[in-house]
Amino acid sequence: MFDSIKQSVLYQELSLRLVFIGCFVSLGAMGFGFDNSWWGGALGLSPFGKKYGEWDEAQNDWAIPAEKQSAGTGTGSAGIIIGCLVAPWLCSNLGRRPTLLVMASFLVVGIILEATAITSFWQLVVGRVVVYSGIGLASNVVPMYQSECAPAKIRGAFLTAYSFWNTFGAFLGTLVVYLCQSMTSQWAYLTVILCQLLVPVGIICSYPFLPETPRFLVYRGRFAEAELAIKDLYGPNYNAAEEVQLLQLQVEEQRELHKATSVMDCFKGTNLRRTIIAMGVQILQQAQGVSFINNFIVTFMKQLGFSDPLKYNVIVIACGLVANVISFYTFDKIGRRSNMFWGAFVMAAMMIGVGGTTANGYEVLSPMTQNGCVAMLVLWYVFYGLSWGPGVWILGGEIGTGQLREHTLLLSSLGSFVTSVPINFVNPYVQADIGGRTAIIYGSFSVAAMVFVYFLLPETKDRSLEELDEMFQQKVSTRQFKGYVCTGLGAQITQLENKEDVSEKKTREIEHVEAAI
Repeated sequence: MFDSIKQSVLYQELSLRLVFIGCFVSLGAMGFGFDNSWWGGALGLSPFGKKYGEWDEAQNDWAIPAEKQSAGTGTGSAGIIIGCLVAPWLCSNLGRRPTLLVMASFLVVGIILEATAITSFWQLVVGRVVVYSGIGLASNVVPMYQSECAPAKIRGAFLTAYSFWNTFGAFLGTLVVYLCQSMTSQWAYLTVILCQLLVPVGIICSYPFLPETPRFLVYRGRFAEAELAIKDLYGPNYNAAEEVQLLQLQVEEQRELHKATSVMDCFKGTNLRRTIIAMGVQILQQAQGVSFINNFIVTFMKQLGFSDPLKYNVIVIACGLVANVISFYTFDKIGRRSNMFWGAFVMAAMMIGVGGTTANGYEVLSPMTQNGCVAMLVLWYVFYGLSWGPGVWILGGEIGTGQLREHTLLLSSLGSFVTSVPINFVNPYVQADIGGRTAIIYGSFSVAAMVFVYFLLPETKDRSLEELDEMFQQKVSTRQFKGYVCTGLGAQITQLENKEDVSEKKTREIEHVEAAI
């Protein structure tokens, strides 16, 4: 078994240096998952409702009223939009690496505001806006940084780290709330909030050891620094000089033939197709119900009579975390299209199943029915973790052209969060009105996602970013992407990487034989 693992592309390509970079750069996603989960979990707790809400006669318990749920959740998403809007300027002018430090600063300020909101619900809301502004930055700079550093063969696994840390943060947030669910003392509340400091502290501590991305340095004409960055990422024996030369030629070719510098250029020519794909997958991810699961699933299960909804939420997210680990392998092995299509298929079936089972509103469900609903929610989150969870960040990081990568990621992230804002504002009212049938709405969007993937989403695995430029500019059809043979500079960059892979593999085999002797 270990021999087969050693023969895998992931094992051969993923050095300890790349693991370190992928993990620490992706910590911004952990803040997103944690904040969503502690908030969604706390909304369903009576002590939290007593602290910030009012007595609910219908539920005979303390609860956060729908308008406060809507404001607290929706304004957080609005904060993300702020972060998304400033991200392209920061990434282009400061660089990818310094933007990570700005992101950490936003998170620290927001967490302090949340932690000191002892009695003021609206200070808590302001803190969430600031935290989510940092998260908006993360959703742009992290996939960009990862896609520009990762080798083509494991780019899917490298960008999956963003989704993994998001889900891990969600699991940690749910678990901490579950363990501190009394929420009656200020210490319990502070414990939940201050756990988020792990994220910015981790980013700040790792910052001195993170390189700037080679492609950003080439885009800015800093070729000597780009060579050093490539050797830092791929090892001292890597032919960095030749790769920098090829990247330089490719950048000059793109600037001459396809000059593009503004957001409006994302909607012109072949770039429009790339923008539709990048925005479409993000919009459909949110529309399929991930905001509903992260923010409202505890209140949803509580309304339907589940005995311990927070415990069930921990189980659901834990299973999703395991699926995220598996997706490190599957996205580069199976490909983007198959993962996204079949993921949407199962997610549609599970959401529609939950909606149909709980369609009778607030009628208390039998234990057997509750277990069935939990099983379907677990399967939904598992297939989300195998497909749309990591998939949108992989595609967002690789689908845009080099000249417009900052702007494409801006539009992609805005598509996601502009969709999540109305969902977060409206869902509490819809859920209060139609109960379990809310899940059917999200299931129907998964059906739409299947159609989108089949007709519009090309296969991009094992391609360098420069090869993707060539294929989009040649207007290769969606279902011809997989077998298309590139002949331009992008193909030469991929061949150089593959040649270096073979050389490194032979070196390891020689070292293994010498050690055996």
